[in-house]
Amino acid sequence: MKLLSKSRIAIAALGLGSLFISATASADYRVTAFGDAVAYKALIAKDVASAKSAFYTADMSKLDFIAANNLCVTQILAKELDAAIESCSLALSKAEADYELSTMSAKSAKASIYSNMAVAKAMSGDMLGASGDLEKALLLNSRDRNAVSNYNLISSTLAVPASDIAQAN
Repeated sequence: MKLLSKSRIAIAALGLGSLFISATASADYRVTAFGDAVAYKALIAKDVASAKSAFYTADMSKLDFIAANNLCVTQILAKELDAAIESCSLALSKAEADYELSTMSAKSAKASIYSNMAVAKAMSGDMLGASGDLEKALLLNSRDRNAVSNYNLISSTLAVPASDIAQAN
């Protein structure tokens, strides 16, 4: 059992799938699904209905952080944003409690989960919350390409034009 868990963690850390989603006409957010887990193939194929059905009977308390993350991605793609934020929060707490993860794997996994949660927050209109989550993601793994891309998109929407600053003074 331990060997299976460790190999699954290695696969999850290396088998990340990037998906692009458009929340608005001008923004293409990127989410990360973990490989060798529930609904991964459906998510890569962007088959949201199949991904949702894979979680239909899932007991949330029994999901590991990998499956909880993929549920979060499924919910983002289905635009069930409040549920996605909850699933990402669950994934983070389960990743924190997983003592079999190496420090590097834990940081990489949590960075991806924070980035996914930021996408859900941004799509629901919470740009400041999204920015904070992306800052956490980048502190954990500054090389996470999805987090960098999402941070750049969200930062550009938070940037206050110089003319607005001048008018405020």
